[in-house]
Amino acid sequence: MLQRVDKRNDHFDEPNEYRVLRVVRDSKVISRTEIAQLCRLSKPTVSNIVNRFLKHGFLERAGESESTDRGGRRRELLQFNPRAGFVVGVDVGMTECLVAITDLNAEVLERCSFTYEAGSTPEIVLAGIFRCVDAFLGSPVYPSDKCVGIGIGLPGLIDRATGIIKVADTLAGWQGVNLRQAFEDRFALPTYIENDVKARALAEFLFGVGKGIQSQVFLWIGDGIGAGIIIDGKLLHGITESAGEVGYNELGHAMTNADAYPLLYAGQRDFGEILSNSVIMSSYRGQANGQPIGSIGDIFRAADRGEVLAQRLLEEVASVTGIVCVNLINTLNPELIVIGGQIAEVGVRVLERVQQKVRADILSVPAEAVRIAPAALQENGVILGAAGLVLYDLFKPVPSRTPLTKNSDVLRNRREAVA
Repeated sequence: MLQRVDKRNDHFDEPNEYRVLRVVRDSKVISRTEIAQLCRLSKPTVSNIVNRFLKHGFLERAGESESTDRGGRRRELLQFNPRAGFVVGVDVGMTECLVAITDLNAEVLERCSFTYEAGSTPEIVLAGIFRCVDAFLGSPVYPSDKCVGIGIGLPGLIDRATGIIKVADTLAGWQGVNLRQAFEDRFALPTYIENDVKARALAEFLFGVGKGIQSQVFLWIGDGIGAGIIIDGKLLHGITESAGEVGYNELGHAMTNADAYPLLYAGQRDFGEILSNSVIMSSYRGQANGQPIGSIGDIFRAADRGEVLAQRLLEEVASVTGIVCVNLINTLNPELIVIGGQIAEVGVRVLERVQQKVRADILSVPAEAVRIAPAALQENGVILGAAGLVLYDLFKPVPSRTPLTKNSDVLRNRREAVA
């Protein structure tokens, strides 16, 4: 596990340690010589770091390379051991919470979930989360000294510097709660808090359909809409942590011809009010003469069967979604827009129409360059994004002269030895 050791006898050089571990993890299988070349480090430096990682379990031997044509000796091959440590990820919803434990490659190993009444107090929900985490970290399979951190995703605006929830419209009574302190006091582990949509955006960037794409936007359509923005490989937060709150943008010019949206438009003021699952479903029910409908998927299936009402409604949904995407594209010029939510899960036809709407934009160059794709992770998005908060801080490059964040300091201390 990652735990404190006597630095006088076993000091880890922070930037070099990051680089070596990340290179081995990304390369799958690699030799010490190749590590030295890629990291631009001396062979003795690499050997010193690798030997300590082997000793503490972060790295494993993976055989030997083939000998060279000139009969050169075989080289020892190394690989990253994702089971050297674990991460706890938490997805806090309005009425349900999911807690999972992942390895260092964000593979979910085990999960625990529980439900509660809407409007439940933080004390009630936190007690349930603590029970799940205790069950994980109290077991011999996931010993607590191997946990490198906890990531939490939830709806609302979070002050990441303090861990305090600033706004939580769907979590009554949570505003002002210092969630980071509650977890760090309870578990003595570095804890990261993030808005749930931003967590989904990070998950798609690190593990999903947007993996490795440096400029992308994740657009969530559920009970309201929001966006997570990745620019130059970094998650954009803004000065008040509210970057991506596109649901609060007023409809304005988009609704100058309200007759174009007779099913969806009923005097709403902003995009979050008109483009949400509840509005879509109520619009359908209002015109379907009481025909029962249980989910957005039922509307899509009705459209596939040729039902005119469902087809017309989905055309409107695609058109409004396209307007949101065009605004994002013209403002941010991303390479990719990932759309998440039930619409993306079942609405291939809607996404095709959104792409057509985007292609028809007057500013054709960015519109033609962008790709629109459904989210790959869906129900696992927040939990993997929460785990990704910890893993991204663990494996990202850290320039030697860049001050580390509070959590990076804690991770560094916990990374200094593996039991």
